[in-house]
Amino acid sequence: MKRNLFGILAMVAATLVACGPEEVDLSVYEEQSANTAHQVYTYAPDAPVSAYYSVTVAGDDCYVYPVNTNHDKPQLVSFGTDGLVRVEVTPLKVEPKSVVVRPLAKNYPHKIENGKIILYLTEGDHATIEVNGDENVPMFLFANPLEVNKPSASDPNVKYYAAGQIYDLQPTFGLATGQTLYIEGGAIVKGAFQVKGKDNITIAGYGIIDDFYVKDANQSLWSFKVWECNNVKVDGVTVCNMYGWSCAFLEVNDLDINNFKVIAPYNEYNDVGVDNGGIDLLGCQRAKCINSFAYAHDDGILVKAHKWNYAAHAKDNLFENCISWTVRGGNSFEIGYELDKGVENVTFRNIYALHSGTSTNSYRRGAVTIHNATAGVVENINYENVYIEDPKEYGIYISLLKSEYGIGDGVEWGPGVIKNVTFKNVYFYKEPPRGHHINGLNNGDSMVQNLVFENLNICGKKITQPNDRFYISLADVKFK
Repeated sequence: MKRNLFGILAMVAATLVACGPEEVDLSVYEEQSANTAHQVYTYAPDAPVSAYYSVTVAGDDCYVYPVNTNHDKPQLVSFGTDGLVRVEVTPLKVEPKSVVVRPLAKNYPHKIENGKIILYLTEGDHATIEVNGDENVPMFLFANPLEVNKPSASDPNVKYYAAGQIYDLQPTFGLATGQTLYIEGGAIVKGAFQVKGKDNITIAGYGIIDDFYVKDANQSLWSFKVWECNNVKVDGVTVCNMYGWSCAFLEVNDLDINNFKVIAPYNEYNDVGVDNGGIDLLGCQRAKCINSFAYAHDDGILVKAHKWNYAAHAKDNLFENCISWTVRGGNSFEIGYELDKGVENVTFRNIYALHSGTSTNSYRRGAVTIHNATAGVVENINYENVYIEDPKEYGIYISLLKSEYGIGDGVEWGPGVIKNVTFKNVYFYKEPPRGHHINGLNNGDSMVQNLVFENLNICGKKITQPNDRFYISLADVKFK
């Protein structure tokens, strides 16, 4: 059963932020889920156990994985289903008096009953739970399609990691051209995945890669790093990390990402816990990232064109049905800052910014942002069906600027270009505290050119002209 995510439903869902212990009739969903097939994965007996939640799926106990950190404590569950399924989440340290299930626009049916949170999910859903208003210990629920058509473990071109085991591959592991890495649901792999200059590779399965165990204060080992590769497929895996860019695709062409989950908690090596990014695409062409999820302490899902010695024109990228939650730093959906080689033809469609930024250390952070800090041209950028739930700083931030960040090895700063940017069907569930910021650098090419908002809704009100919450300068902006 698929739910309509758009139109008036989004505005109705905005009022259903919390479900208390009052009765909610879920009987119709119980009937619909009666014949659903499901899978819970088998983990190693010595796998770490969550102290915060227990979970059942269709009545079967489901393993809860605790992400290691001394600060925020995200917990996650992965399971398989081929349709609507009943999920019960029991908080172990508190009595649930209220719960928020996100994304709000998806309007997941749920209630609290006898100390449990009962909800219904279907295949492909990535839901988050916050109990009693606590964002520090979220529960992430990843409903995968059923795990079928697995590759053969005896195939010499397959590196297969089976369920029920923990594999220590630290510090790094990778693939050769033409190979497949398959991490079965229930497998945990310790180490950082690193691949350079290999083509026709696949990373799949519903298992977990966790590089918490790889100690590297210089951050040279990112959890998941693929660069200078062609024809790369990523499907299903979950990556958890401790520090650095969690997941980076650098100068990768023909990239197909699906159902990818990245959990990047507090950075113990950074004074304020940031620099842990989510899904980062730098200089990628013909890249597709769909049905994916990022929780990060820097940018959640982003596009760059030149940073350090990685540089290429970013072109023809699609992000669809993706969810981003950013905590101490960064932007939920970002293009920038390092754009010297230019960015062209990028589409964000059906995207959900759950929490964006921080209320304690405001900067230029927003839910949806373009920061062009170089002479590169950013053009033909389209946003459609955008749901912004909790912007803690800015909502939309579009800027040409000179930044204190490095903009790429050997690059001299010059004013850039942002032009032909369209927002269609954008829904804010709350007013961003710092409003919206749109600015160019001059009255010439480095104005923000042809920026269009079509059906921009803030707290249920359609915005047809800028109000005092919009800070606009040297920009051509239209509202429809």
